Amino acid sequence: MPDTIAKTIQREYLEKLYYFALKKTGSKHDAEDLAQDIASQALLSLAKGSRPDDFSRWLWTIARNRYARWAKEKKRRSGIVFSEVPHDNMPDGQATAENQLLLRENLALLRRELSLLASGYREIVVAYYFEGERLADIAKRLGLPEGTVKRKLHECRKNMREGIEMAREIGLRSFKAEDVHFSKSGPDGKDGTPWRLIQRLIPKNILLAAYRNPLNMEELSLELGISMPYMEEEVNLLKNGTLLKEVAKGRFETDFIIVDRDMQRDIFISAEEVAEKFAPLLIEMLDAALPELERAFELRWERSFILWTLIPMAVDFVAREVLRRNRVPDGYTMRPHDGHWDMVGYEMYTYPYSVKSGHNGAGSKQNTMWFYKIDMQDMWNRAGELSSHEVGVLASVIRDKRMLSDLGSAEQDVMQELGARCFVNLQDEVFTPNFPVFKKDIFAQVSHLANLPQYMHLQAEMDAFYKTIYAVVGRDVPARLTEQLKFVSGEFLYTMRMMSLQYALEKGYIKLPKEPIKSTIAMYMILS
Repeated sequence: MPDTIAKTIQREYLEKLYYFALKKTGSKHDAEDLAQDIASQALLSLAKGSRPDDFSRWLWTIARNRYARWAKEKKRRSGIVFSEVPHDNMPDGQATAENQLLLRENLALLRRELSLLASGYREIVVAYYFEGERLADIAKRLGLPEGTVKRKLHECRKNMREGIEMAREIGLRSFKAEDVHFSKSGPDGKDGTPWRLIQRLIPKNILLAAYRNPLNMEELSLELGISMPYMEEEVNLLKNGTLLKEVAKGRFETDFIIVDRDMQRDIFISAEEVAEKFAPLLIEMLDAALPELERAFELRWERSFILWTLIPMAVDFVAREVLRRNRVPDGYTMRPHDGHWDMVGYEMYTYPYSVKSGHNGAGSKQNTMWFYKIDMQDMWNRAGELSSHEVGVLASVIRDKRMLSDLGSAEQDVMQELGARCFVNLQDEVFTPNFPVFKKDIFAQVSHLANLPQYMHLQAEMDAFYKTIYAVVGRDVPARLTEQLKFVSGEFLYTMRMMSLQYALEKGYIKLPKEPIKSTIAMYMILS
């Protein structure tokens, strides 16, 4: 067996195998033994000549198989034997403290098994044993033959006895919830998906548990320590929202890529290396282009102010060209409720400084207000964002040069509010926007930047960065999600926005606003 494969398992997978085993066993000692057993089995198989096409999928298959053997052996060794509680020598007919403890333990095990019943069985058990319904009435209410109800009750008793005798382990997530954050590109569904589904720790930990590890409802319930009725509802919401996928009968897997901490660290290190060349070159290009841009766009802003907008905008121009050349789809996946989006998950990783940014738009296809989100010095929201209605009124005033007296009372209210929020200045009934306004036909002419020599070098740097990201994320992505690699790799390109802004700030090309809450830096409008 090549020594490099053994080193790969040691370097890239042993820690992940340990956490997989820890999640399954709930014991550090057992997890160490199980992880070592999985690694040993993989190395033995390779030594015998196995050469898997998809190494990651092959290794995780071995992991699940070895865990199944471990669980079976533990069940054999740890079977719980229940006996009748003796009633003699009990004063006043009361159970001894020891027997009371045994009874409580047995009831706890029974409740645990009841909490894991699937809905089709749970409804019958609750109706028969807890609500006292007759079999015939249950069968009639559920529209089932009475024989089917009897059979399901028998299966339930059998399965619950087997479950009580099993050494089931509650997962770590039942008491140690993890967090994960997301980025999404494209329009939300009309019902607020996907964001309304993933704001709480329960769905976040379901998605983490089921990533690269298809689980059924019972396994998810044990993993999170949540009873089946609640888990069924959560899983169905995530499945209907296209965040979970049923990959086999009753088994669910997260349907988007979650980038782990190690990947994020490696990408950040690469991004800093790229930014050392990219950021100075970007400023050089903008300085060369600024006189022409000022004439074309009729800009009247001081250099620092306009660079807050032009720096992330130029990064986006370069990134989009790199994505096009690498054949990254420029559209997003159709989702329920007219959603059209794609998602990336990120394990919690503490960066030396934030590289988080966003680019939100509001308005219409004809007139759009754009807002760069900047995670720096309390500037994420700044003066805030506008509603589509506010953008419509504002665009009408700017395009048609309407004065205060030209507006209806409702429009005047909107413009007065925007003045209070520092989006416009009002003097002698004339509104002046506090952000750049670009005409759409002139904005399209920015393609002339591609003729500048710096632009070609910027593309080469970012293209190399894209390929590095693709390799880092691709080293351990589930085979089923390989098609999403291009989109995920493309999302990381936009870290150059913050890297370039950080560089410009350090070098004094841009300045922080004195009052971020009143600032409209990095905001602009495109008019038809």
